[in-house]
Amino acid sequence: MGPAETVVLLSIDGMRWDYPARAKAPALARMAAQGASAGSLVPPFPSSTFPSHATLATGVYPDRHGIVNNEFFDRVRGAYRRDDDPAWLLSEPLWVTAERQGVRTAIAHWVFSYAPWRGIAATLRMPFSAETRDSEKIDRILDWLRLPGRVRPRLILAYLHGPDAVGHSEGPDAPAVLDRVLRTDRLVARLLKALDGVPQSALVVVSDHGMAVVSRTLRTREILGVGEARRARAVSTGAVSNIYCPDARACSAAEAALRRIEGLTLFRLDRLPEGLRYGVPTRTGDLVAIAPLGAYFVDGTRETPPARGMHGYRPELREMQGIFFARGAGVKAGAHRDTLRAVDVAPFICRLLGIAPAPDIDGVAPENLLAGTHPAPPPASGSPAATDPGRPSGTTPYPAGLLGQGWALNDRPPPLRSPATRAAPP
Repeated sequence: MGPAETVVLLSIDGMRWDYPARAKAPALARMAAQGASAGSLVPPFPSSTFPSHATLATGVYPDRHGIVNNEFFDRVRGAYRRDDDPAWLLSEPLWVTAERQGVRTAIAHWVFSYAPWRGIAATLRMPFSAETRDSEKIDRILDWLRLPGRVRPRLILAYLHGPDAVGHSEGPDAPAVLDRVLRTDRLVARLLKALDGVPQSALVVVSDHGMAVVSRTLRTREILGVGEARRARAVSTGAVSNIYCPDARACSAAEAALRRIEGLTLFRLDRLPEGLRYGVPTRTGDLVAIAPLGAYFVDGTRETPPARGMHGYRPELREMQGIFFARGAGVKAGAHRDTLRAVDVAPFICRLLGIAPAPDIDGVAPENLLAGTHPAPPPASGSPAATDPGRPSGTTPYPAGLLGQGWALNDRPPPLRSPATRAAPP
């Protein structure tokens, strides 16, 4: 079978591996019956939104793509706080890999996609807005799928908020979570129906992480609030805290204070387990603390409503694992795996499209989920994205109705937003 003509990669934030079955979600069940699925998708460490989406897009672990948490400190560049500037991303994302090989791409809300990465951007981009509803993103994907074949994107990536927020506020076992799962499933059903009318198309649905029940907070300012430990700086998101120390004395004091917390896991930067794939010398903390299951870190002093659900823990914990479903061209019907790694998603998408993945990625396309698709020969290094030879310079082949609606083209990159405007979950 030849490559798929159109592939949509849809990520649903916080969709734990068991949610679809618990909610009896019909669209995702249909994908499993007609296509391929995995019992769970194993995220990278930490199992949080920004590192996980970077891994899904690059096929490498955080020690290579550099996004070590939703927030962290870079010893050269400074603080990172949910910033979408693609310069933070150290590895090539999927849309750049595709565009370099002449594959038009479109993105509806995916981190690090809103401006060119090393000079190459997706052909169509939907700038982030926290107010944009998931249903509106599906509307825009359907708009893209209705474009004429010569300008229709072959690869579409989209992010949905899904059940993440309600999982944090009410916990993963709350009825409201399953209600949100079913609402999201109805959006997947809309996509499936639309793709039924698009020849040689495929839909891949994944999630970035799961969710665990939590009942207590670990306040880093209190933990590190005495003596030399006060000079250490904690930057935390969910279950993980990176501790940055000005000198060895502060580091020793911070380590001693953290080790008093029962059940907490603590690593030094120079002694990180190799399998964690987390060491970025300029970004990973001198100390890396992982909260015990059921607890999470809070850095600030401002009182906030307590969370009942959290993630970020070690990815081997079942509660942290997400979903994987695929259906359509190039996907082997009825295929199933017990688990799949998040790093394997990008090479899987490349195989569906018939393009070569970026060099030296960590992931491997799962052969038993593929229906005979073959990778394209590796492109020349740095090859430019394809252009339309019949298009006059300075014009666009896209209908006027799609312009001025929050869309951007390669030659019209939107301005980067201040990190403070990003309203994303931990």
